Amino acid sequence: MPEDHSLLAPPQHAPAIPIAIDWDDASRTVETVLTTHLWAAPPLERGAPAHDRAFEALRDLKVDYARFLPWFSNPLVSVPALSAPTETHTSWDFSRLDPYVEDFLSAAEGRPVVANFATIPHWMFVGGDQVDIGPDRDHIHWDYEQGEQFRDETLEEVADYFFRIASWYIAGGFVDELGVRHESGHRYRFAQWEVLCEPDLNRRMTPETYTRLYDAVVTRLRTLDPEMTFVGLSLSHVHHDPEYFWYFLDPANHAPGIPLDAFSVHFYASPDIVNPFGPEGNPPPAHWETAFFTQADGFIEQLRYIRSIADRLSPDTRMLLNEIGTYPSDVMNPSPSIPSEYWPLSATVQSYLWARSLEIGADLFGVAEFNGYPGMIPGTSLVDWETGEPNARYRALKLLVDSVRLGDVIAPTTTGYPGFPDARVHAQAFTGADGARAVVLVNKRGVPVDVEVADWSGSSTLRSVDVISGDHEPHEREMTEGRLTLEPHATAVLARR
Repeated sequence: MPEDHSLLAPPQHAPAIPIAIDWDDASRTVETVLTTHLWAAPPLERGAPAHDRAFEALRDLKVDYARFLPWFSNPLVSVPALSAPTETHTSWDFSRLDPYVEDFLSAAEGRPVVANFATIPHWMFVGGDQVDIGPDRDHIHWDYEQGEQFRDETLEEVADYFFRIASWYIAGGFVDELGVRHESGHRYRFAQWEVLCEPDLNRRMTPETYTRLYDAVVTRLRTLDPEMTFVGLSLSHVHHDPEYFWYFLDPANHAPGIPLDAFSVHFYASPDIVNPFGPEGNPPPAHWETAFFTQADGFIEQLRYIRSIADRLSPDTRMLLNEIGTYPSDVMNPSPSIPSEYWPLSATVQSYLWARSLEIGADLFGVAEFNGYPGMIPGTSLVDWETGEPNARYRALKLLVDSVRLGDVIAPTTTGYPGFPDARVHAQAFTGADGARAVVLVNKRGVPVDVEVADWSGSSTLRSVDVISGDHEPHEREMTEGRLTLEPHATAVLARR
């Protein structure tokens, strides 16, 4: 009698992953703002090929609290006072920075925005005046932020610098170090002002020094607009040292009356466990999904601890996750080779972390970054740096922005069988104010996965960003039941009205 090998053969139709939803539980609502941030970077300069389409894409997102960040890597844009004042001369010049600010605020169309003019001039540090900037307008200066000791230990010089920048944009101008008035004509409003960006990484500031600087800057700037709130810390993805949170979030460590409105943290998943500046020794692309999602889960656990510190010391202070993303190996390569599958994979990581951040009570989730480019962390970009056309990361962000609103009810959702959650897919259901129902589905794997949403019937629509749709609009298909196939690395929304 021949042996029966039927038990060893792969099933012809693998069972779908069950998804169960409790639509009657209305105990939690969406309170997390979903947004992004933009650098003042050469590919977005006026006249650059990507400029018009990129700012059109930013306008189309229609997000609140988009963050404007002129960063130290391009000081000829981000630092409007490149040289220390002398007895007869100051170097104030906003001619390159102004167009970025104007175009960013135009794209915001009156929605609230966040300002982070993050770079302290190098000459304000002991030894910092040795930095050679040179004439190349677009050269990337990774060595610009040299020096850790302020030449003015009272920090008044730094506070005055940021006060003058803020006055230029908020109050129509400022008086410089020599008593000369500079008129801008600007009367912009910023909902929030974030004090520095990643001071733990770039300047290696101690929690004590950063807290003194935060207090000095806030004391000066709060006089310009009593409705503007402030964001502190802005910690890099590298450290998340608890001491920063224990110290900064303790009101006893601040000057009297200084507000602790919000604090921010960053996170980037990366396969660069060996060499962050090249692919040698790092996992091949086929293993990136494992590295990304393992790190993402670790970050969620870090956030729970950070949130517990904030709840204990300053429970009314908002927690902002305002730079969340991924980058591939060879992150700084001026001629990057990024697999096409990376972009939808990265989109699933950001979508997954956004869904998980709702559990923790994050007040803002910012997908980073609107514009990377070769030599400047290209894998973080939401748009093509040559054309400004949106990529899969942008498409997934816009799909969620358009599908889930503040105030929507978060319906408890389980994936897999009771006691045995299925790690391949993450699902989260929502009910809108109009009664419409939607389920966000994230396929964390690079292969198709079948799922079945329980008790789902009737006319509905599935929209998906994945390896099939690529950089194009989400592909869409009509559904009449809850069983469906998620394409590899899909961020999808199943919606019914």
